[in-house]
Amino acid sequence: MSHRVVQPLIYTIIGLAALGFIWRLFTDPMGLLKYLLITAAIAALVIFIVRKVMAKRMGKVNSAYQKAAKQSSKLQKKRGATRKSASHLRVIPSKRLVPKKRPLNDDKKPNPFTVIEGRKGKKKNRALF
Repeated sequence: MSHRVVQPLIYTIIGLAALGFIWRLFTDPMGLLKYLLITAAIAALVIFIVRKVMAKRMGKVNSAYQKAAKQSSKLQKKRGATRKSASHLRVIPSKRLVPKKRPLNDDKKPNPFTVIEGRKGKKKNRALF
């Protein structure tokens, strides 16, 4: 379907839904509340079931990730303990480094790029789009 046909169709459906919602709100507010609660409960149930099914399907990948994360954290703890025990090492402060000033001509290196002439000045044929 064309974009020109789909967009008004969607707006029409949304408008009719809003009109029906307002009509039901004024004529039968308790029925509307009941309908909304039932719809929310069904949606929550479907989302819960889908997540459980996906969790079982993705369980092997998730368990492998958790196993790798535990192994990594153990390794990090082991490395952290060896670094803490090396108290005989210390950092010697050095003089503040001042960057050297370079001449502006040194930064200009020949680039391997070439300019490709385009069609900037020419009009585009919009009938093809």
